[in-house]
Amino acid sequence: MFLAEPPRTQFDLNFQVLGFPVRIHPLFWLVGIIMGFDGSSGGIGIVIWLFAMFVSILIHELGHALMIRRFRRDAHIVLYAMGGLAIEGRPQGSFGSPWSFESYSPYQARPRTPYEQILISAAGPGIQLALAAAIIVMLQATGSKVTPGFVGILPIHELHPGGALAENANLARLADAMLDINIFWAFINLLPVLPLDGGQIALQFLVQQDPWAGMQRALWLSVFTGGAMALFSLVVLHAPLMMMLFASLAVSSYLSLQQSGGHRPW
Repeated sequence: MFLAEPPRTQFDLNFQVLGFPVRIHPLFWLVGIIMGFDGSSGGIGIVIWLFAMFVSILIHELGHALMIRRFRRDAHIVLYAMGGLAIEGRPQGSFGSPWSFESYSPYQARPRTPYEQILISAAGPGIQLALAAAIIVMLQATGSKVTPGFVGILPIHELHPGGALAENANLARLADAMLDINIFWAFINLLPVLPLDGGQIALQFLVQQDPWAGMQRALWLSVFTGGAMALFSLVVLHAPLMMMLFASLAVSSYLSLQQSGGHRPW
């Protein structure tokens, strides 16, 4: 979700998935605990939420990384804070991972084409939605029912456990969390707010239409959408963490506009 890779710490977890180096920053777990704590589900509820969040965000970043590999480039993954990064190239320097000396060699990335950037940005939410669809098919086949709905333009769901799921509250909680993260948050990430994936996609389209004014148009779109989502999160969703997230992204886009002149390009 965010663009700046955090420095390595002695508490990082390092491993590989499908040949991609993966690093988990300790803030990933801390923020996850804060997001998963609701005062009613207890320790097992937080553990289930952390597992669902870890799997879902890792799959999201693998979607980006696999698309980067599709264009014959290396990538590595970092999970931290409220999201993660799929970063082109091998890890290096203080951000590196200790798999090979090659990992620390200087990396000169070839600029991405707009077509490549759009596909790379869309691959993360896309693979999450595919995972959610597979989970729904599996749930329906085993006797459960998933009822879709919307809050504004945002998709929500209601899980009606059946079969084995009705007999295991923790399994039902895991399925519900997986659907929530891979549907609701995937759509959130597709909103045209920078630096979310939807913001990156909108930026590429707008710059292609007008190389001179496209960046400012994307930033204004990010300001308006982020501000609207912050208000919607507070008033309708009653989600203060989401409100703070979108408010901070809207402010960040506005400050970038001020640095570039700030004129409305319409």
